[in-house]
Amino acid sequence: MQLPESLQPWSEWLQWFAPEQLPLFADLLGRLNPVLGPLRGLQQGGVPELDGLGDLQRRGPYDRLLSSEWLLADEVPDEFLRRAVVGEHLFLAPQYRAQQASRLFVALFDAGPLQLGAARLVHMALLILLARRAKEAGGELRWGILQQTPELHAFESAEQLKRLLSARTFTSVAPEHWQAWRDYLSTQPEPVGECWVVGQRLPATERQACSHRVQVLRSLDGRSLSVDLQAAGSRRVVLPIPDERLALQLLKGHFEGEVVATAPAAKGCVPRVSLTLQPVVSSAGTHVALKLLDEPGVVVIKLPAQNQKKALEIRRNLWSAGLTPLTATFFGRALGAVLSDQHTLSFWSMPGLKPVEKPSPAELKLPPGTASFLPAIGLRNHSTGRLFLLDSQGHLAFWVVETGRTPAKPKTRYTHRLADGVLCIAKVHGDAVAYVRREGDRLHTHSVNADGHVTAAHVVGVADDVSQVLFAASYLWRNSFGGCALLTSDNDGAERWRIVSAKGSPFETERMDLAPGWKGIGLLQEDNERYSLLLLAPSQHAIAVYCEGGQNVLFTTADPIVKFSFCPLSGVIAVLTSARELLVYSVPQRLMRLQVFCNNQPYKKEGTDDWT
Repeated sequence: MQLPESLQPWSEWLQWFAPEQLPLFADLLGRLNPVLGPLRGLQQGGVPELDGLGDLQRRGPYDRLLSSEWLLADEVPDEFLRRAVVGEHLFLAPQYRAQQASRLFVALFDAGPLQLGAARLVHMALLILLARRAKEAGGELRWGILQQTPELHAFESAEQLKRLLSARTFTSVAPEHWQAWRDYLSTQPEPVGECWVVGQRLPATERQACSHRVQVLRSLDGRSLSVDLQAAGSRRVVLPIPDERLALQLLKGHFEGEVVATAPAAKGCVPRVSLTLQPVVSSAGTHVALKLLDEPGVVVIKLPAQNQKKALEIRRNLWSAGLTPLTATFFGRALGAVLSDQHTLSFWSMPGLKPVEKPSPAELKLPPGTASFLPAIGLRNHSTGRLFLLDSQGHLAFWVVETGRTPAKPKTRYTHRLADGVLCIAKVHGDAVAYVRREGDRLHTHSVNADGHVTAAHVVGVADDVSQVLFAASYLWRNSFGGCALLTSDNDGAERWRIVSAKGSPFETERMDLAPGWKGIGLLQEDNERYSLLLLAPSQHAIAVYCEGGQNVLFTTADPIVKFSFCPLSGVIAVLTSARELLVYSVPQRLMRLQVFCNNQPYKKEGTDDWT
């Protein structure tokens, strides 16, 4: 990539970014670079080291007197004495080498709540500036997070920038954080040349341990950032708030082209979708469906490959007008829906399921409107299949697929009851649905397959203490218990979760205490490792993951998240914002699969039945 001359000094690091992001960095780097000042190492000077012989001089000790002068003492002693008296003797002058300052540069960043947003862009720019500063001085740069356990990281790739951006915490910098870092740096084998501490409301630091303090503050009107540098003197620069779109891309870590966005003029742009119904994610994590706003039906989007260049594959599927959709789910390879009228339940695009008489409210409590899709899961195998649906009163019902190989019992074309007192259901294996039900004062988990076989009950806790349950996908659910999370308390807006591990798990039951306002929305276990809890931020603008006592933001949104769906089988989460922006993210891959606006109003071609 050809960079403008003004950005050439930082070309080694700017090549990580997309061309459209470079103007933002050109402004930041150009304004911040003059503020840094000259190199000021902490370990300069010391006793000079002898480095051979240098020039001749008129004064010096007689052990360094020139040999020719000693010859005069033997041959012409009077001349030797005369020269000594008038100071004409010549001496060899030694060459000294000053000790070089330490070339280890350290940058410590505040990742607390006061440095969220645009301040993180300043952190990125400072990291690039200090990397070049260290390279010019023949040294190396290491960085760390003030609120974390002291550990220095190299700065060699874009992954380190993403690591910096994902290191977010609710804790502001405290004196004990700096004390821990000061003690850690004092034990390093190489003394620190320059130590930069960057943040807001920084604790007091000692000049011997910290050479530069950088305070990054947002203005009261939110239109600018002030950067105050304190070293030998004080310098200050005011930065305008960057372009919101580019800033959000960078803050999400999208500067290597991971986000696959639909071309604005591509055929098949996503039509306008409803904001009241959650997205539906396929169990394979390959498709996402949303309810259309202007038409009776759904739009199904095939998630693109990572570097796909062709247009997004979009299909609109419509059902008859006048029917109320109760739920939608992927049944086999296609998306299906349960539709309701005054007397009948019909199964749209679900082969083998025939219409049934609408159950009474006592049998199955079905909402009169479409406030939210009811939880529903379809299972199929080579001989039969079942569709499971959980109503708002805890009744878990199912219908049996009608095939030539379907067993005589239970009957098809009937609504069957599987269990009562059910809190939630989830697809946790290719042929297993997990559910949890209340029985007395206990919670029991089961799984059921396409043939209707139900596993034995597994007690996971006391029913009165639990208000929500999340399931982790696992092959263990086929025959036993595969792991879940229980919301045991929600006092003062702070959720407390208890993870109940699967049998044979190498980890014991653990607790996860969330910060106030954060909500658990999904549970994931990757490769039999520790469980990860997926979180929704209090602001509704971010999705994070909580694991091993730490919390990392996966991605943020420009507008509030109004609906979301998480598939524990694929680890894919789909969120819909108030601006009808759909974001689909793969948690195991830590990769944004899709980011597209769903706001195109369809129009009908004249003389045809084709909608575009």
